[in-house]
Amino acid sequence: MKAENIKVNLKELTEFKKRNFRDRLDFIKFWVDYIKTHSDEEWSKGQAILIDSQLQSARDFYKNNKMKININSHNFKISQSRLD
Repeated sequence: MKAENIKVNLKELTEFKKRNFRDRLDFIKFWVDYIKTHSDEEWSKGQAILIDSQLQSARDFYKNNKMKININSHNFKISQSRLD
């Protein structure tokens, strides 16, 4: 698909950007309130669980798919030795 063939509805894009901005601000306000109303131990424990689960998911993904990442100068290649 060529770039000149892509049609963008600017009104929809503008509305999407506004909603996205509001959602981000709402989340920041929520998180600030949560941090203010919960102890450091409580919210940092939740963060540790989240971060650890993300790391484990990444490890499992690469282990299960046997992904090999080869980096050669400016070329990045991802080869998969087995597809399930």
